[in-house]
Amino acid sequence: MIKKIIFFSTILIILSVELYSQGCSMCRGIVESDANSGGTGISSSINSGIVYLFTSTYILILVGAGFWYYRSKKHLKEIENKDKIKKRVASLID
Repeated sequence: MIKKIIFFSTILIILSVELYSQGCSMCRGIVESDANSGGTGISSSINSGIVYLFTSTYILILVGAGFWYYRSKKHLKEIENKDKIKKRVASLID
C-alpha cells in the first residue's frame, strides 16, 4: 500500500511541475520584453539567478547526505570495534 502511495505521489509531483514552473508575471514580462528587443542582459541574469537557486539547494542536500553517510559509517566502525573487544574479553574470561 505504501509503495502505491509513493508511486502515485511521485507521478503527481512530476506532472504538476509544469503547473508551478510558470514564474511570476512580472519576471516573465521583463524577460520577454528584453528577449524581443534583442537584449541579453536581464534575461540572462534572471536565468543565472534561477540556476544558482536551483543548484544551491541540491548542493546543500548532497553535503548533508555525505555528512550523514560519513557519520553512519564511522558509527558502524565503532560498533564493530566494541564487538571485537567484547569477544576478546569473553574469550579471555572463558
